[in-house]
Amino acid sequence: MAAPRSHSHAPSVASTDETSPLIAKQKQRANPLPKAQLAVIYAIKLTLPIALTQSIPYYNVLIERLAASEGAETGYYSGLAHSAFAIAQFISMFAWGHISDRIGRVPVIFLGTVGTALFTLAFGLAQTFQAVLLNRVLAGLFYGITGAIHSVVGELSDETNQSTAFPLYDIVSALGFVIGPLIGGTFADPKQEWPDIFSPWWSVYPYFLPCLISSAISLVAALLAVFFLEETLPSKRKSKTTYIPDDDEALAAATSAATIIEVPPNVADLEPLTIRQLLSIPVLRAVFASSSALGFAGSCFNNTFVLMAYTPIRQGGLAFSPAQIGRALSGMGAVSILLKLCMPKLLRRFGTLNMFDFCMVAWVATFASMPFASFVAKQAATAGAHLFGGGEQLAREASAYEWTIVAIVLFLSRLGCLAFSIIMILTRDHTPGSASLGTANGLAELAQSLAATIGPTIASSLFAVSATKHLLGGYLWVVFMLLQSGLGMWVARQIRNHRD
Repeated sequence: MAAPRSHSHAPSVASTDETSPLIAKQKQRANPLPKAQLAVIYAIKLTLPIALTQSIPYYNVLIERLAASEGAETGYYSGLAHSAFAIAQFISMFAWGHISDRIGRVPVIFLGTVGTALFTLAFGLAQTFQAVLLNRVLAGLFYGITGAIHSVVGELSDETNQSTAFPLYDIVSALGFVIGPLIGGTFADPKQEWPDIFSPWWSVYPYFLPCLISSAISLVAALLAVFFLEETLPSKRKSKTTYIPDDDEALAAATSAATIIEVPPNVADLEPLTIRQLLSIPVLRAVFASSSALGFAGSCFNNTFVLMAYTPIRQGGLAFSPAQIGRALSGMGAVSILLKLCMPKLLRRFGTLNMFDFCMVAWVATFASMPFASFVAKQAATAGAHLFGGGEQLAREASAYEWTIVAIVLFLSRLGCLAFSIIMILTRDHTPGSASLGTANGLAELAQSLAATIGPTIASSLFAVSATKHLLGGYLWVVFMLLQSGLGMWVARQIRNHRD
């Protein structure tokens, strides 16, 4: 196997400047990607969203039972638990990224996946709300390794092929959002579903089985990190050799030979910049601020949609069952995969910043469309309650309308979530030196995690207050999210201003 390639990550206007001629960009041939190593890191990344999202279908049911809450009031407690996870992730995110710049990516990824496996398993044994809070804190500490994983993808790719590497990476994450809810929705409370197979013990711990399955998957990721993932941190690589194709004609012919030549490492690739030095770069500050706005919008949507899906219709919700929530989220993940398959072509056609701006606009449309789902659900409930004879068919038609508007909301949110892979590209493009990439990714994730820390608490609390007090027709939380997403659009445009 060829040795890992050395890349210089000095900021390059040419790599992101959408004012450069499109023809010139099209003529630039993409370097080949190290497929085997990318497959390993993608497989490891897949396990993180599975562990995180497997609890979503039954999360509010569990919180309601443990916190003795009801309906929209559960939002106070579920928001607190979500924020406990996000706070811990926020605390650890930069630390993991900085440590990975010192000791290497592989040790950090191994420790994180083992910790994720352990506390995912422990989550299935929680019997009090306090135990859930403690578990979420400890799990969040180990989930902060995502910055180190981002760095591996950045160091395995370069300016010519990152528009393929990062969207594929994000597709893997979307696949995790398909698999995780399916595991949680399918295997929650197995004693009730399969009473002849499972003993009464499973009624005491009804959510242990999906946690056990997800934990086993995380342990497989830890083994992949130890035995198959090669170190990509320049100062820790076993070899400083670089893989270089012979020429364009040889590259075009798949059977051509390649040469391995020694390349002196770039000083910027070996000496990481300090936090102050990175923050002194205006365009990086704009990237970090945009990452924060994106994290706030994404975390608020994930929390409020699940809460709205779980909440009774009379309080502005959809009254979905855990299985229905799981199917909705899995469908959302499947749509996300299809969208992200188109991302390489979209990025080459429209440019990185244009696509990022479009994704931030999509968040405004997402939150603006959410009240329509509640309205249609109320109409469906009214039709089902008051119509007889042919009313059953009309009720089914109304239910179809309800699922249609839910599908539109989820589709718009997936357009917005395309920005998560783009922000990784923007961080990589504007980070001077590969050795600083872990710290830069850590700062970007830190900003994103900080926003995700306060987002669920604010959004779920506003949802609960709006529903119970009927503020602005129960939609005060929507007005707040529209204002926040508009601010996110403005922040995103500052990247272009500072870069130009």
